[in-house]
Amino acid sequence: MKKMNFLLGALALGAITLTSCNDDDSESTDVGIAGTYELEAVNTEAAADFDQDGTANINQMEESGCYDAGQIKLNSDNTFTYVITGILVDTSDGSVGCKESFQASGTWEIQSGTDTNAVISAAYQDQNGDDQVITLIKAGNTLSYADDNILSSYPDRNAAGEAIYTSGSITYVFEK
Repeated sequence: MKKMNFLLGALALGAITLTSCNDDDSESTDVGIAGTYELEAVNTEAAADFDQDGTANINQMEESGCYDAGQIKLNSDNTFTYVITGILVDTSDGSVGCKESFQASGTWEIQSGTDTNAVISAAYQDQNGDDQVITLIKAGNTLSYADDNILSSYPDRNAAGEAIYTSGSITYVFEK
């Protein structure tokens, strides 16, 4: 009888263990990816003192409020909207202002990873109607996009304090 009770107990414990893990090994869905991500940092290759307050920052959001409306909204149906903001420098006369925000729409898909850590490809058309594809890296509740195109540039100041564009990489960081 003791052997029978032991055997029944072992079977019950095994059944509980198996049923508690039934979904752990299934492929993750994009449920954790969908959501609204607010722009938190616009990190440039070199620090700049664009607002001329005496403190140079790598995060250009510390230098201007022009980036404040930036966001990416990834929808669960694999569509997204991207509100693009930034500083506008008129190199012909040196005037400075905020770019008019542009809202792009497109589609996204997971290239690799899962809902917690993933590489996401997002395609849209820019203000000129040109097709664009960006690669977003998701780590936890953070999305980042590195613009390291050789033609990338960000607002800066020259030695005379005039507004200019400086070539260099830019990393955009969004938080959910």
